[in-house]
Amino acid sequence: MIVTCFKCKRHSELDPVFVGFELHKLKKKKPSHYQAVCPACRAVTKVSVKEMQDELDQAAEDIQKMIAEYEEEKAKAKAEKKAQAKEKVKSKAKAKPKV
Repeated sequence: MIVTCFKCKRHSELDPVFVGFELHKLKKKKPSHYQAVCPACRAVTKVSVKEMQDELDQAAEDIQKMIAEYEEEKAKAKAEKKAQAKEKVKSKAKAKPKV
């Protein structure tokens, strides 16, 4: 979908896979608008999700793949952080002299 910036009037194209992924990350269940950032002037333009729905439906499979990869990476990062915290606790326990 091609979006025109309201401020600088430049045209930019939105990737439906990226837009679908970003909409999924929002805390809102059914967002009505996507906030597109202009690459030239960084102004935010609101784009109706209804206008993009056909493109989002066509890219649904790719969006789900991207979401699955994101969730997997997020789980790995959380597990690594937890393991590091355990190691830190163990190292503190070993370094602590027994009196």
